[in-house]
This record gives sequence, C-alpha cells and structure tokens, in this order.
Amino acid sequence: MSTHFQPPSKSLTPRDYQFIALVVIVFLAICAALISANLTLKGGGDFYVHWVGARAFLFDKLDPYQGEVPARVQQLVYEGSAEAGDEPYILDTPFQILLLYFPFALFSDPTIARALFTLILELALFAFAIFSLRLTEWETPRIFTILFIFLAVFNFYTFQAIYEASPVLLMGLLYIGILISLRAEMDELAGALLAVSLYYWEVGAPFLFLVFLRVYYEKRNRVFAGFFMLAFIMFFASFLLYPNWIIPFLRATANNLRADFGFNVRLILVDFFPAQGKALGWILTIGLFLVLGYEWSSARSGDFRRFYWASCLSLAAAPLLGFRTELEHLAVLVIPLALVFAIVHDRWRRLGNALTILLMAAIFAIPWLLYFLVGTLSLKIIFLFLPLSTLIGLYWIRWWAIRPPRILSDFSNRNS
Repeated sequence: MSTHFQPPSKSLTPRDYQFIALVVIVFLAICAALISANLTLKGGGDFYVHWVGARAFLFDKLDPYQGEVPARVQQLVYEGSAEAGDEPYILDTPFQILLLYFPFALFSDPTIARALFTLILELALFAFAIFSLRLTEWETPRIFTILFIFLAVFNFYTFQAIYEASPVLLMGLLYIGILISLRAEMDELAGALLAVSLYYWEVGAPFLFLVFLRVYYEKRNRVFAGFFMLAFIMFFASFLLYPNWIIPFLRATANNLRADFGFNVRLILVDFFPAQGKALGWILTIGLFLVLGYEWSSARSGDFRRFYWASCLSLAAAPLLGFRTELEHLAVLVIPLALVFAIVHDRWRRLGNALTILLMAAIFAIPWLLYFLVGTLSLKIIFLFLPLSTLIGLYWIRWWAIRPPRILSDFSNRNS
C-alpha cells in the first residue's frame, strides 16, 4: 500500500488573528474616513445622472432616457438649469449597465449614495494603480512604488474623476483586469470583463477593438464564451425589466452627441489656429488612425509585450481621435504611464532614477500649475498635455518595450 506525504498543516496563531483583526480595523477606519470626506464634496454629476435615472425607473416608473432625468440632475449639480457650455447630463448609458446602479438607487439621499459610490471609486483607483504597476513587471524600488501610487491617486485628471464620481476609474480597473487576465490565460474572466466594459466608447473603443481583434486572430474561444455568457445575462435582465429601451437609449445618445460640452481635439486646434486648425485636426485624426492600424496589424499576432504596448497606445490615442471627451476620462492613462516609467527606469540604469522622478514630477505638476496659474482658460492645454505626452513617451520607449533583451550586448546597454 502506497503512502503519500502530506505536509503538516500550519494553523493560525493568536498573533495572526490579531494582525488580521488590525488590518480589518484599519481598512474600515480608512473607509469611514473616506466616506466622511466624500460627504463634503460637491460635483458628482457623472454619478447623479445614473442615480437619478435608476430612481426614476424604479420608483417613479419613468423612462430613464426622457428629459425629466437631465432636469433633475442639473438641479442637483447646478442648483438650476444648465447654461451654455455646461454638461447637460443626458443619460446615454445602455440599460444593462444602468442595472449596476440600482443598489445605489435604494438610497434616497443623493449625497450618501454618491459618497458610497465615490468610496468604491477610490478603492478601485488604488487597485487600478497597483495592478497597472504590476503588469509592467517592473522590479521597482519601494520609493518608486510610493511615488507612482501618489501620482496615480492625486494627479489632476484623477482628481476630476473623483470630483465628478466618474465610473472611468472602474473602467480603468476593468481594462487592466482584461490585460492581466489575457496574459494569465484566464480567458473566461477576460471575456466577462469585456462584457462589462462595453461603455464609455470615447475612452476605450480603440483598446477594446484591439482586444477583440487579437482574441479573434488567436482563436481564443473561451474569451468569447465568457463574454457572451455574461452579456446574455445582462441583456436578458435589461429586456425583462424594460423591453423597449433600445430606441429611447439611441435617441438620448444622439441628443448627447449634439450637446455642446467636453473637449474635441479638432475644435481645440481651430481655436488655437483659426486658419489651419480644421485641416490640422483632420490630419492628426487620420494620421493617428493610420498609425493605430499599422500597430494593430502587428500586435494582433505578436507576443504579449507588443500587444501590451499597442494597448497602451490605443488608450493614449483615443482622446485625440476626434471623439468628444472630458478631462476625467484621461485618468485611464495611468496604464500607459506605468509602462513608460518602468522602461525608462530599467533602460537607463545610471540616469533612470533621476529621469523617472523628473518625468513623474512633470506629469503631476504641469496640469496643476496651469490650472492654478492660468485658470479655466488653460483647460484645453491641460487636456492636450497628457495624451500628447503619453504618446511621445510610448514611442520613445517603443524599441525596448516590444523587444526583450536577447543577447549579452542588450543587457550591457541596459546597464549603461
């Protein structure tokens, strides 16, 4: 009779239980402090438009896509009607995504509901920063981990996302989750995350297109299985609760596209260069689409390093493709920034520390300085600053990002 060795099980000691209890207490204290701080915040329009729409459907039996919802949100945010240039807060969220806001709609107090949702965003932001850094496989000194998390949490664009209670931070966490799942071959999980990510097209459409292109080319059918299973459940629930939501949703989307708010790179260039701005805008848009097409064709069949770099490029290029977007949407560029910092630090060993700190300081300080020294007139420059800087950074490190060291001379160059 054969016997199998079984390692002795190690039971938790009283000290282990004390440590776990301390961690839980500290976590709950941090959450309580964040909720208290969130209760004093203003803004929150991106959350209120979903909260009001969900409550209108659940308790008032109203179509969440009708005009009553924007009017209620504007009253909450502006304490009156929106003026020219203000965001109208028209709900254009697919109904299967709006279902995720129903638990918050059970709270009748909008401030408490927003504070709880903002807490989730803040916890998601911390995880988003950690996973973005981990995906780079950067063996970073502890000081750079702290600096990167500080940059990710307190940069100008993230602050705007927290202020507006924008789900873009959750979208960023979903995007990084998709990349990590694909690398770890957890295909069903990647597909499920994709199903929840079909939202905020102006932020993630190029990235999601590349993901589907690569998955299709690699014939990873389990990704599609995970995607369609969760998508079917969500769509089934949405049509069960509101069978006729498609047409009102499309009408609200069209109305939102006609609204005059947000940032459009072509309109910004027209403001800066009245004579040549329109032509420059189209040249930029068409040029970026050509560049993305080339990079996508290489990334669909390349190794994961090339796909990862092209995914970062897709996120960085999205704000410059001519879609109308907002400052808080740029918070997802934490993903490509992590890759840029990692490659710069590892490639130039002797100058890497100083150069990485300098880049982090510039990305953090320049938008805040522009905002406080120039005011709202600088918002267009602040909008262009991050995607343009990220694109330049990605092409600066492209060679080393997509080509791992293969020969001894490559390692020698990294250490020079």
